Amino acid sequence: MFTRGLALALLTASPSLALAETWDLPLAWPDDNYISVSAGTFADDVRKATDGRVDMVLHTGGSLGFKGPEMLGTIRDGLVPVGDMLLNQQIGEEPMLGLTSLPYFLSSFAELEQFESYFEPELEKIMAKNNQKLLYTIPWPQQQIWTKTPVSDIASLAGMKIRSYDKSSTEVFSSAGMVPVQLPWGEVIPSLAAGAIDAVATSSPSAVDGSFWEFLGYGYPTRQTWNMNAMTVNLDSWNGLSEADQTAILDIAHKLQPTFWQAAQDEDAKNMKTLAEHGLKLEPISDDLRAELAKRAAPLREATLKELGPEAQKIVDGFKPE
Repeated sequence: MFTRGLALALLTASPSLALAETWDLPLAWPDDNYISVSAGTFADDVRKATDGRVDMVLHTGGSLGFKGPEMLGTIRDGLVPVGDMLLNQQIGEEPMLGLTSLPYFLSSFAELEQFESYFEPELEKIMAKNNQKLLYTIPWPQQQIWTKTPVSDIASLAGMKIRSYDKSSTEVFSSAGMVPVQLPWGEVIPSLAAGAIDAVATSSPSAVDGSFWEFLGYGYPTRQTWNMNAMTVNLDSWNGLSEADQTAILDIAHKLQPTFWQAAQDEDAKNMKTLAEHGLKLEPISDDLRAELAKRAAPLREATLKELGPEAQKIVDGFKPE
C-alpha cells in the first residue's frame, strides 16, 4: 500500500524529484532563428547542470500568445517564469530600455558590445524593479532597410511606406521623408503580401525568416539603431530555487553570453550570403546619405534624451566607446 509516509520518504530521498521545476519559455522567433537556438542551448545546459531540476521548455514563434511588447509585464507578473524579450519593445513600461535604439547613438556592433557591458548594472536594476533577474543578453545584427526599389539618396526614400518596429525607428524614418508603419513581426509578411508596405526595417535574420526575396529587391545597412534582447527569470520563480541551482544557472549564462554575441555576427554573415544567393541586391549606402540621415535624426535623439531625464543623459554622456 502506497502511504503518505512512503511518499514523503521517496521525496526526501530524491531531492531532484522534489525540487523539479518545468518552466515554459516563450520566444517570438522561429525555431531556427539564432536567438531561439541560443535559448535552446542555454536550456539544455541548465537542464544538465541542475540534474533536471530546472527544465525549460521552449515555445517558439509566439505560440503561447504573448506579444513582444508584453514580455516585461508577462514575466514580471509570473504568467511565465522565464522568457526572452526585445528590450526596445518594452519602452512603454521602462523607457530606459530603449537607449540602444537612440538614433545614430551607436555606430557599430563593437560599440553595442561595449555599451552592453557599461549599461548592464543599470539593466539589472531595471529588471529587479520589475520582479526579474537578468540572465543574459543577446544582440541583433546591424539594422538594415529592405526595399522594392533602389536607394541612392534622400530623395529616393521620399514617400516609401516602411515597416518600423518602435517609436525611435518610426521617428527616424519619418524624418527621412518616408511613411513609417509600426508593425509587430507577425504582421510584416501579410503586409508585404498585401502591398500595404514597400519596405521593411529589420536585420538579416528576420529577412531570411521572412523570405524577403519573394517581396523585395534590395538591402541597405543603415544602422540607424541597434537592438538587444534579454533573457530574464521571474524573481519569485528564481527565489524558489536552491542557491546551488541559482549559481549553476548564472555560471552557464555568463559563460554562454559571449558565444551568443558572436552567434549574432556569424548569423548576419550567413544570412547575407543566403539573401544574395536568392537574388537580393545588397549594397552600402553612401556616406552622404548616412550623414544626412544622422543629421535629421540628431534632434530626435536629443528630444528623447530630454524626455527620459537626467539619468539617461548621464548614462549616454558617460559612455566612451574605445
